[in-house]
Amino acid sequence: MDDLRKRIMNELFVAPSVVLPIVGGATAWLMSWAVGGIGWLNAAGLVGVLAGIGWFATRFIFQLDSITEKAMRDQVMEQIRQEEQRLDQLAVRLRADRDPRTEDYLMLLRTNRAEIERVAQTPGIQLRSMEIVKQARQLFWAAIEQLEQSLKMYDLAQQVSGPARREALEQRERFLMEAYESTEHLREAVATFRGFVDKNQERDMDTLQRDLAASIEAAKRSEERMKELESSPDYESFLKD
Repeated sequence: MDDLRKRIMNELFVAPSVVLPIVGGATAWLMSWAVGGIGWLNAAGLVGVLAGIGWFATRFIFQLDSITEKAMRDQVMEQIRQEEQRLDQLAVRLRADRDPRTEDYLMLLRTNRAEIERVAQTPGIQLRSMEIVKQARQLFWAAIEQLEQSLKMYDLAQQVSGPARREALEQRERFLMEAYESTEHLREAVATFRGFVDKNQERDMDTLQRDLAASIEAAKRSEERMKELESSPDYESFLKD
């Protein structure tokens, strides 16, 4: 949020259309002062400064929403570029388990995330849909975490044998099932969100927010279970076998 606020302030205060008239006006005043005072330079300086301040006020009053949406859009695109690198690395790691499901889930998750980000850029909808997009991102990353935990269980299964291997593979299947459920929840949420935007049914977005919150809570239980597994004596014994 601090980064977004900084972007908005920069767009308002540091925009060339605001800065250049003020700098030009200040320069005219300095030149007038340096030569002992020239009326037309003083007038030009006043016009420049007032024009810059006036344009800033105009943008703040009439263009704040559009400036805020642009700042949000730029912030999201920068964040997505960074996240794509992490997802590309995960895609490479998932190929090691030779299970097409994990790659399919990742592809579906990335496709639906891209779709909700695209729909969220619809003019006039960004501010109203901030919470839904935030929840969708949380669900997306919870599903990614489930895929990473399934990969961790796969790697563990390669290191152990007997009952320990069977237990690790069972846990992996459980994580995969939960990743599938999270993927489906995200797909359904994106389709519902798209319908709301197309039909401008803002009043129904509360229902979608509640559904997403429930899906996020379910996905978080996977993370909690993994923490319990890693802290249990059985997990330590798996690694020692």
